[in-house]
Amino acid sequence: MTKVEKSDEPIGWLIDPHKKWAIHFDFKKVSNEKISSDFTIDMWGVANGKPMQFKSRRKVTKQEMQKNWKQLISSNWVEFVFEKNQIA
Repeated sequence: MTKVEKSDEPIGWLIDPHKKWAIHFDFKKVSNEKISSDFTIDMWGVANGKPMQFKSRRKVTKQEMQKNWKQLISSNWVEFVFEKNQIA
């Protein structure tokens, strides 16, 4: 897993310090403005360093998403690059 630069938008993957859990932050455009988008947070179980087992999904506001992202980063979670099509 490759670490990536911190972005302004909380979009992408975070993995916990023990490499047991991964969370994917994403949004689906409903209109031309991100304000009218569906933001989702997906929780995955990690095996062999990859998100392998889907656990849960919840829809959140952009503000909730940013808050969760910051809390996890401050708890030593690490951003990494992982393409969804690599999931088993």
